[in-house]
Amino acid sequence: MLFPLNRYLVVEPLEEEKTTSGVIIPEDVNIETSAFKLVKILMPHLDSGLRENMKVLVPTHMIEEAVFFGETYYLVLENHVVGYLGD
Repeated sequence: MLFPLNRYLVVEPLEEEKTTSGVIIPEDVNIETSAFKLVKILMPHLDSGLRENMKVLVPTHMIEEAVFFGETYYLVLENHVVGYLGD
């Protein structure tokens, strides 16, 4: 597990239900239509007020992808969290 520093959060992008449109798009093409994305926090930095498993809203373009040793991690700075999804 990657332990984030410098106000980064390790997150998991949550996928929305997609309906079939009849348009065929290759699997390796990522078409993002929303300016914001709901993500689940997997690991907050040590001083964060946010907690593991919280669902937060972030700008889609601010999600960074880091791949090393065969693992893919998604990172976002805590400053870019717009809000959280409550019960």
